[in-house]
Amino acid sequence: MKNKIKQLLHQGCLFLAILSILSSCTLPRQLQVKNEMVVPSTYFEVDSVLQKDQTVPQWRNFFKDPYLNALIDTAIKNNQDMKIAGQRIEQAQANMRYHIRNFYPAVQTGASYGLTKFGDYTVDGVGNFDTNLSQNISAEQRIPDPVPDYFIGLQASWEIGFAGKLRNRKKAALERFKASTYYKNYIQTQLVSGVARLYYELLAVDNELKIIRQNLDIQERAMEIVAIQKQSGQINELAVKQFQVQLLQTRALEAERNQHLIVASNMLNGLTGRFPGEIPRADTLINSNQLAQLQTGLPLALLENRPDLKEALALLGSNEADLKAARAAFFPALNLTGFAAFNGFNTRYLFNPASLAYMGVGSLTMPLLNRKELSYQYRWQAAEKNIAVYNYQKVLLQSVGEVSSLYNTMQAYQQVSNLKFAEVSELKMALNIGNDLFLTGFANYLEVLMIRRNVLDAELQYTNAQKQFFHAYIDLYKAMGGGWN
Repeated sequence: MKNKIKQLLHQGCLFLAILSILSSCTLPRQLQVKNEMVVPSTYFEVDSVLQKDQTVPQWRNFFKDPYLNALIDTAIKNNQDMKIAGQRIEQAQANMRYHIRNFYPAVQTGASYGLTKFGDYTVDGVGNFDTNLSQNISAEQRIPDPVPDYFIGLQASWEIGFAGKLRNRKKAALERFKASTYYKNYIQTQLVSGVARLYYELLAVDNELKIIRQNLDIQERAMEIVAIQKQSGQINELAVKQFQVQLLQTRALEAERNQHLIVASNMLNGLTGRFPGEIPRADTLINSNQLAQLQTGLPLALLENRPDLKEALALLGSNEADLKAARAAFFPALNLTGFAAFNGFNTRYLFNPASLAYMGVGSLTMPLLNRKELSYQYRWQAAEKNIAVYNYQKVLLQSVGEVSSLYNTMQAYQQVSNLKFAEVSELKMALNIGNDLFLTGFANYLEVLMIRRNVLDAELQYTNAQKQFFHAYIDLYKAMGGGWN
């Protein structure tokens, strides 16, 4: 008996080896491209002093404004995109557990009842009739007509894949789970930077409105002066109209900035998951001390810090595993099925040990006529993996370029802000001189109007330069991978 079992096992292994050789002879050729892009050692046009290893600060430590931190905290809790990303993690986790479970047999309980009436001129009908006449069975074993069939027991099935098919499916699911967590982190970086940008947009508009209203007060007083000067014959009606036009232009500018304030405020409330309403904030734009100091670090650090890069790498890993699983589908598969149950046609003896029944079947299958379909699936998965490679390269190129561009943008607006501040100081001195000359008759009204218009424009441009500096600095923080922790 032992020799016969050994012989059967030997024949089975030989048969399996033959199937594997036959399947491997017709495996599809490799269609995947290699990821040969190397991360640069340094950033282009970035001060080498800043290109040192540095941990990207947490957003609570990066932003120094308590009002802004409260808004970001609310947005992370209430934003719908963050909640959707959380549900994607749940889906990916369920998928991962499903593929892990495939490594173990599937066992389920089952209970069934059937009733069969065999014809008198059938093999089963004649056989049952003849069996009931036998002296070898007891009265309890006589087969009723029609025949009931009671089944209560356990059923099991187990697929054993070869060439790592199940293992690679599990790995693909695990990488997708990782990608879903990185995706949520990426959404948070976008959310944090979006809230911060809109917050400083509001501060900039507040500051612009203060400047405009201060100029309105000055222009209204100037209107009173020119009205008196007209009555005294010092200036004509044309000068009065020119001052009035400037006043109307400034009021129109105030109305436009008020509208912009409402739009930005509503957008910010939308990001925080709230309906339109008042947003508590600081009084005005102050300076760059509201943000922590940053060093760009090295490009290689982006692989650890940027969630979109980590997501792209995880998706690349999942597609590589899927491709290996698709290739493994060309190899044989071993399927084990069976059951153990109480089975009988008489309920009085159903749970009797004599009613115990069991069955076990092992089947070895190899694709034959469906190899074309498997080949198409393999080619599709190879293209999907290649897309993941190119997508990773695209994100890498974009991320390195963003850091370089945003650093230089931030530096440029810092310089612009300083120059505009100096310009405003000079123009305010010129305006004071112009007002004195106008009142004493040594300057005409056109010169005063021109200087006043230049002062307003320069103050607004200075505020805009400050805002653009904050925006570029926030975007640089996001480009370095800040905001998700």
